[in-house]
Amino acid sequence: MTHTQIKQRKADNLQKAFLWLIIIDYVLLSFFLFQLSSLDLRTGTMISLLLIFYNGLLAFFCFHRANRIDDSYIIYPIISAILLAFICFLYFFFLVA
Repeated sequence: MTHTQIKQRKADNLQKAFLWLIIIDYVLLSFFLFQLSSLDLRTGTMISLLLIFYNGLLAFFCFHRANRIDDSYIIYPIISAILLAFICFLYFFFLVA
């Protein structure tokens, strides 16, 4: 394919679904952040483990999905979501629980 054909290629449905999963990840992290003060240790631990699992799956799919040169923009929101989740987990386990 030539360079102009690659530029005109639209994102497929899997790519759009993956972008929606990234948005859902940020929504889940924001809900966790707003509920930190009212969570007990057991509930916070379970939510943290589920978010770690979800972020791990997103990172795995991200590095398999972003194999084209023009798909590298997907990596940055995933990495920032993982860092935000890590900061939320540290805050919960060391300052709230």
